[in-house]
Amino acid sequence: MAAPAMEAARPEITTPGPRLSDGATVLRRFSAAGAAAYAAIHRDPLNVQWAGSDPSMTAESAAVAIRDHIDTGWDDGRSLRFAVEELVDGNAAVVGTVSVHDVLRTASGGSASVGIKMLPAGRGQGSAARAIRLLCGYAFGTLGLDALHWRATVGNLPSRRLAERCGFVLAAEIPGYGHVDGGIAAGWVFVLTAAQWLGGPSGAGRSDAGRSHADPGEAGLPVRGLELEPVVPRLSDGSVVLRALADRDAPQLVENCTDPDAVRWTTVPLGYTSAHAAHFIGTITPDGWRSGKVLTFAVASAESDEFYGTVDLQCNDPGTASIGILMGTHARGTGAAEQAVRLLAGYAFDQLNLGYLHWHALVPNWGSRKLAWKLGFRLEAEVRGGYNDRGTPGDRWTLSLAAGDPRTPQEPWTGPDPLTR
Repeated sequence: MAAPAMEAARPEITTPGPRLSDGATVLRRFSAAGAAAYAAIHRDPLNVQWAGSDPSMTAESAAVAIRDHIDTGWDDGRSLRFAVEELVDGNAAVVGTVSVHDVLRTASGGSASVGIKMLPAGRGQGSAARAIRLLCGYAFGTLGLDALHWRATVGNLPSRRLAERCGFVLAAEIPGYGHVDGGIAAGWVFVLTAAQWLGGPSGAGRSDAGRSHADPGEAGLPVRGLELEPVVPRLSDGSVVLRALADRDAPQLVENCTDPDAVRWTTVPLGYTSAHAAHFIGTITPDGWRSGKVLTFAVASAESDEFYGTVDLQCNDPGTASIGILMGTHARGTGAAEQAVRLLAGYAFDQLNLGYLHWHALVPNWGSRKLAWKLGFRLEAEVRGGYNDRGTPGDRWTLSLAAGDPRTPQEPWTGPDPLTR
């Protein structure tokens, strides 16, 4: 979908890592602000013994590691390390770290390894299992991976029990594949596939993260055979936020989708009602995240959480996605649309490792085309009859943006001012 362009231009922004939460545990990208906690994790005796951590790490050397290794991993998409954060004595505190590393992306999916190191404050409370389940939901539901691997040294029974509670299955015991107390030892390799995570070929399962603050694995509840609950990242530049749609957004969504410009230039259902909005929020959007085909975000004010509209990534072909956007009239002239798409593009390129984004607009929706132009999209073609305009062939503009392209206008604007009809 495409909406009229916002007039106010804003400076370039950078997309942060996603923020994942089940209500008790939060995963967020490790940053330099967490250097002291990262150093403490490495100095923990159990992490030194079983995970080969550096017992001499200081806050200063941790800051360097975060800058040189963790940030690089997020930038190239091969190693995504999160801080595990929970309330400790009423205050948010880092209690460990989890990662998806050695990420191998393919046209049909891919694989990665899982890593975890916890502090004493995060042990024995179910924190580790909740963090792993959030991580698996992100890896399978958002990154679209096919398999995750868990590596543990033979004899590290807490790691093995945690892996098995979270659904991982022992695949091999390999001599020399583990390490303990600085020496080489045999290693276990556990595997969890997307099909296992979803509960089998029917895809009728989900992670139970978010269902309860208690650790489901420790309570003896099954990890599989449950409905998948997609984890929607929360992205913000300090002015606007991309978040999951909520029931409270429904009234404004109805207003946005009955706006004459939305009806003219997009494919929203005619006569949009609260029933349409409820179905979109409660069924269509979660299904899109579960399948990985359409990733829809609400666009809201970072300060007040006022709902502006929606943006989405339509992921129909490997390595690419098309952008959809529909904003309310109250957001016009604020720059919110431009900021939202910049956040979305950063997420697509930096977190999903997509190579190209495409923008489609019904001719002559100059407002949509101008917004794409502001963001660096280049016109590739005008396809006659390429747009299904409610059952009537319409001409379609197709624009593209590559991962390495500047996200600023690449040529002077030659079109007219935005118009409606």
